[in-house]
Amino acid sequence: MATLHLICGTISSGKTTYARHMMEKSPALLLSVDEVTLALSSVIPPENHDLTTPLVKQWLMDKAREALAAGLDVIFDWGFWKKDERAEYEGLLSAENIPHVWHYIDISNERWEEQIAKRNAAVLQGETSAYFVDDGLKAKCVSWFEPPCREEIDVWYVPGDE
Repeated sequence: MATLHLICGTISSGKTTYARHMMEKSPALLLSVDEVTLALSSVIPPENHDLTTPLVKQWLMDKAREALAAGLDVIFDWGFWKKDERAEYEGLLSAENIPHVWHYIDISNERWEEQIAKRNAAVLQGETSAYFVDDGLKAKCVSWFEPPCREEIDVWYVPGDE
């Protein structure tokens, strides 16, 4: 039976890298909010990002239902920063009997800072279309992110503990 994998973690924690490793082990469709919003950035101004994100998530959820019904695993590379958002999706998926697994990327502050620096350098070099994490975005992430408790998560991943 196809499974939905939901990856929780703050910006630049390694969610996409983790998802790609999952895909190397088993075929899956990777659905990323950032991928869609970055692709639409020329028509959606940055000040509308927070208004657009829920619409993108709804559309991606619809696509996930289609893929799961076709028998393909799906990975949500979304972050799930807030406890209430995780609870909302847990309720929705349970009510719809959608098999799902929660993954958390538990990154140390030191490693997070290193990954942000590496990511920002890649953005400046034009090597990636990811968001540049300036001090304002970093502060927003820190203020918004609510780390999950162990009871919420099925797979607790600590980068470097491989």
